[in-house]
Amino acid sequence: MAAKKTRQFASIDIAKYVGALLVIAIHTFPFEDISPTFNLFFISTICRLAVPMYFVISSFFLFRKFDRKPGHEEQNREAVIHSLKRLGILYLIWTVIYLPYTIWNYAEAGFSLMGLLGWIRDFFLNGSYYHLWFLPALMLGEVIVAYLYSQRGLTRTFFIALGMFLFGWLINVFAPMWEGLPFISVIYGFIIRLLGTVRDGIFFAPIFIVIGLGCAKLKKPGLKASAIGFAISFICLILEVSLYALIGVLTDHSCMFLSLIPAMYFLMHLLLSVQIPDRPAYRSLRQEATLIYVSHILFARLLLLLLPNMHLVVYLGTLACSQILATLLVRGRRQFPWLKWLM
Repeated sequence: MAAKKTRQFASIDIAKYVGALLVIAIHTFPFEDISPTFNLFFISTICRLAVPMYFVISSFFLFRKFDRKPGHEEQNREAVIHSLKRLGILYLIWTVIYLPYTIWNYAEAGFSLMGLLGWIRDFFLNGSYYHLWFLPALMLGEVIVAYLYSQRGLTRTFFIALGMFLFGWLINVFAPMWEGLPFISVIYGFIIRLLGTVRDGIFFAPIFIVIGLGCAKLKKPGLKASAIGFAISFICLILEVSLYALIGVLTDHSCMFLSLIPAMYFLMHLLLSVQIPDRPAYRSLRQEATLIYVSHILFARLLLLLLPNMHLVVYLGTLACSQILATLLVRGRRQFPWLKWLM
């Protein structure tokens, strides 16, 4: 009997690469010189799809291996440990790579004990460097969701994650409002000083990890239903962002939008429904997407200093440099297998 061919997910590989391009835009503000308003809306709508999508995709592939039936506890635990090990090594390596930039930041701000304690907190919750926050958030979110799912099932896990997201949504989106209220501002300030941000593995990541879990375990809608659902959700996202702008709370730090929840559910199913013939190039895109994500700040930080008023040029330059590095490392992996730990 012929061996069963492993299914490839070319559409997901392509989406991950596009997501990396959107993440670069978040950190380089490509249209800031043309129209700050358009740049903010572009980042707050299209670009804000990228990181939640990464959570959903990662979760989908993790929980495909999960089985809540008795006797599978060890298998489930091994799946989580394997994911944590892979992500942890990637995170530690890029933490070391960004140490010169980290030292640069603290040298500019002035070294202090509180600054060091803040970095230790951020290492575990918010990222050792600001764009690396996705990795500890994914690790912590996976642990939380895996535990809740094994103990409480999918429905209860969803509502617990939703509750945490709603709390984070109130803090993240309405921050300008809380800062102006006398008593509430004290509570808000305490939360921010304690956690740094609520865009983390406690309040942000779990709901999207649960969506990935649901996509792996529940009946899938068809291609047409997924496309319509995503289109409606994205229109709702535009309207939601417009409402926040109208009431004056939208900032470039706003990212916890309610419409992202249904948008990610339908987007993931849309990607799963689109059939694209597998090619080796798509698997390379998967690795390049990771490398572009983790490496792009190396170039963006310098280019923003050199070209502070040429944001579109900075975006294109950052993309070009990140892509060249990613291509070299992916090709070099064949000769130097240890490069796999960078991606």
